[in-house]
Amino acid sequence: MILQKIITFISLILLVNVAFAQQSKIPDPAEGITKEDVLKISDDDFVVGDKDAPVTIIEYASLTCSHCASFHNNTYADLKEKYIDTGKVRFVFRNFPLDEAALRAGMIASCAGNERFEKLLKVMFSTQSNWATKKNYLEILSNIAKLGGMRGEEIEACLADEDLKTTIMTGKYLAAIRAEVRSTPTFFVNNKLHKGARNLEYFSKAIDPLLGEKSSASEENKGGQ
Repeated sequence: MILQKIITFISLILLVNVAFAQQSKIPDPAEGITKEDVLKISDDDFVVGDKDAPVTIIEYASLTCSHCASFHNNTYADLKEKYIDTGKVRFVFRNFPLDEAALRAGMIASCAGNERFEKLLKVMFSTQSNWATKKNYLEILSNIAKLGGMRGEEIEACLADEDLKTTIMTGKYLAAIRAEVRSTPTFFVNNKLHKGARNLEYFSKAIDPLLGEKSSASEENKGGQ
């Protein structure tokens, strides 16, 4: 009996070592990737605002994060009115799911398309308490998406899309490893990190000096012509 236990124990150790060796051969998605690479805006990003805006804000958020909901419910509209709609800020939203419900919600929002993304995001955050901790969260999210114009079969195909799931989770991994995103929401204002759900006054203090630098540079260029 004792010998059998020893053999079993040794076998388990060997299995763990083999698994670790195999795992170590898997290419690291972050290899050769820099922070600048991670924060570079791509065609796959959800973007609101003028692409030529002097300031870019990237938000990493989880759709089940209460602090993220606080920002979107209390600050985003004012930020949009003052800076995004006036061409001063380009705003980028990126999924950083903290749990399965956030991942699924992020997948549905991504499948909604740019035209519906912002409205769907707004509804998901404003109704967060109604679905984020519920066992039937998928059913509730599907109903929200349907009200937003998505078809049932479209939602089912989206949730079954393993490539989309991998893309979101890889993006989260790269943000954590290379951009030091550790919590949500995390913002980058022209690539400078800012943590937590901040109010409009905070963002104004971060944005306005960057607008001043841009304006000064423009005036100098005009004077030199």
